[in-house]
Amino acid sequence: MATPEVDDPESMKALTVFLLRHHSNDLRSIILAFDSLYHYSLHIQFAELMNDDPPRAHLLFSQPRQYLRLFDSAAVLAQRALLEEFGWVNASVKEFVHVRIDIFGSPLEFPETFPSIGKVRVKHRGILLTLKGTVIRSGGIKMIEGERKYECRKCKHIIFFVHSFKVHPELETRNTILLPSSCPSQKCAGTSFQLIEDSIIRHDYQEIKIQESVQVLGVGAIPRSIPVILQDDLVDIVKAGGLTV
Repeated sequence: MATPEVDDPESMKALTVFLLRHHSNDLRSIILAFDSLYHYSLHIQFAELMNDDPPRAHLLFSQPRQYLRLFDSAAVLAQRALLEEFGWVNASVKEFVHVRIDIFGSPLEFPETFPSIGKVRVKHRGILLTLKGTVIRSGGIKMIEGERKYECRKCKHIIFFVHSFKVHPELETRNTILLPSSCPSQKCAGTSFQLIEDSIIRHDYQEIKIQESVQVLGVGAIPRSIPVILQDDLVDIVKAGGLTV
């Protein structure tokens, strides 16, 4: 099923404030960068977010798919705020900024959220999980569809307001999209949607496989491996034989 865009204005504002408070220099470097189509990484400390805003840290941990996207959107809003305040020449807001989480020094280093590859279970599904291993296979870089925007025909017809919404394909279901059963707007119960022209966004995509280190295994144990999907700024940064977290 496609993942809907999370609607949490309060968290969006809180995450934007967090980025402006702790990462204004990083954002400034991105704003002043030349390439507007490049995918930029913005690294934050999870421990810092926990100290600054525990509720948002919990949401990021428990719903990473939705709240990492919200963090990316907050990075765009934070850029706009800085650019408006300082008015730098030859600067621009970069739309493709991806917030990446550094878990060191935080509770995410504990075994429950940092298991060995062989101990990954169903209970770990859907949370912010950290894995460490050796890259044993690195696939080629491909292009994949990552986002579409649809509009509700009923909203447009009845109240002359187009309620549009984004959907994100699920990689686990071969990147298929399943539209919601009804319009996400609380004021509408429409069930017919149409794709907004030129709204499809595509991403770089790479599959790798990592294997747990033999140093953490008992005598005679077989090391386990797991496939990992990399996108955008993460593609092509690891090679077979390298250690990754």
